[in-house]
Amino acid sequence: MGVGLKYVDEEDKCYGIAGMAVAIMVFDGENLLSSISLEAPANEAMEFTSDFYFSGNPRLSAKYSWNKLLEHYQLSIGMLIANIMCRNIVLHHKPISNELKNLAYRYVLEEGQDVCSLEKDEIKALFDKSYSYLYNIFNHSGVQNIIFEFVNQIKLKKSLSQKEVLENLQALGML
Repeated sequence: MGVGLKYVDEEDKCYGIAGMAVAIMVFDGENLLSSISLEAPANEAMEFTSDFYFSGNPRLSAKYSWNKLLEHYQLSIGMLIANIMCRNIVLHHKPISNELKNLAYRYVLEEGQDVCSLEKDEIKALFDKSYSYLYNIFNHSGVQNIIFEFVNQIKLKKSLSQKEVLENLQALGML
C-alpha cells in the first residue's frame, strides 16, 4: 500500500501529525505552534499562532517581511515532507516513491512561486535540502522511538497544547 497525501485512517493521520510536529521542532518553529488535534479535519490538525500567517506589515521593512515569509515557507516545506516521511518510513517502513516525492515537490513549487516569488531552481534547492535533512532524521532509530511514544500520546489525548507537544518531543534535542 502506498501512502499518498490524504490520510487513509486515524493511525496514518497520527503519524502525519507527529511528522509535522517533528519538523516544527527541528526547524525551530515551535513558537508558531498553538496546538494539535487528532479530531480536527486533516487540514486543521495543526493549529498555529497568528504569527505563522504573517503576510507582511507596512511598518516593517520589505526585507524583514520577505524573510519572514521565506522562513514560514521553508517550515511548510519541512512539514509536508515530514508528514510523508513519518507515515512512509516510520509507520509503514517503506521508502518514499518518486511519484509521491514529485507530487510533494509540485505543491512546494506552486507555493514558492506564489508566496515568495522564488524561481524553480531556488525552490528545488530548498526542497532537496529539507528532503535530505529530514530523510536522515526519520531514518534515525532514536527519532523513531520518540515518534512511537508521541503517537501514543496523540491517540490517548486526541489534542495536545503547544506545551505538551514540546514536552513530548524535547528528547529530539538530545539526539
